[in-house]
Amino acid sequence: MKRFFATSLLTLLTLSISPLILAADWHTVKRPTTGPSEIYGSYANGCFSGGIDIPTKSVGYEQVRPSRNRHYGMPAIATFINYLDLWANQRGKILIFGDISQPRGGPANFGHASHQTGLDMDIWFEERTDHLPKKLQESLQTPSVVNPATGKINQHWRPFYRELLFTASQYPETERIFVNPVIKAHLCATEKDQRWLGKLRPWYGHDSHFHIRLKCPKDSTGCIAQAPIPRGSGCDSSLANWVNDQIKWTTAPPKPKAPASPKAPKVLPIECQAILQQP
Repeated sequence: MKRFFATSLLTLLTLSISPLILAADWHTVKRPTTGPSEIYGSYANGCFSGGIDIPTKSVGYEQVRPSRNRHYGMPAIATFINYLDLWANQRGKILIFGDISQPRGGPANFGHASHQTGLDMDIWFEERTDHLPKKLQESLQTPSVVNPATGKINQHWRPFYRELLFTASQYPETERIFVNPVIKAHLCATEKDQRWLGKLRPWYGHDSHFHIRLKCPKDSTGCIAQAPIPRGSGCDSSLANWVNDQIKWTTAPPKPKAPASPKAPKVLPIECQAILQQP
């Protein structure tokens, strides 16, 4: 009998979860909530209140595809962007930003598994000294800077990209930076002081842009931090495995597998329902 009631209670609780918490319409929200800034959940399963509407253009940067309405984030990332804006402007450069977050975070309808808590952003491998012409603001494409078949960077790599990655990694609140394993391997082979490379984490893709993730703010108790990165530079055999696997998959693609069964949608923190429903 106890087992019956426990099962029934679990069923009722499951059915009582609003479909809004499960993911659907976050991309349709047009503006952030009012009130204090707070994060609920993790980078890939969360939301936030009190987001900052970050300008899509400044003296040292421009966001590509602004029509996506993914230019919102926590005060921490707004401060970080101001830091990069000043750094780029002092060097006569214009950085090209990709997506940050939706107005209240949450799951995107395409393009990202993370970027849900206002602490992630993409920066493109693009070296510019002027802003984008209007025709490219929604259509800019940047080339890959790696040759996945050889495991080497290609002719599109620029020394400026190393400077940009180094600068981003030295920001105190930077938690990690995702780059293609070939990029990290190149830097491991060319940097005399490898200590800063620990924050660069190998991840497939990320060959025409890199992905910056900031730490959970200390005053945001609802933010779930990621496991700490391992100690050391990461310039080791595990990195070589990443590179070699990419070479193998590029030169001898595996046979297609049967489609996997669809995964059950993640359930967002309960606070996200109220955030999504706010006017």
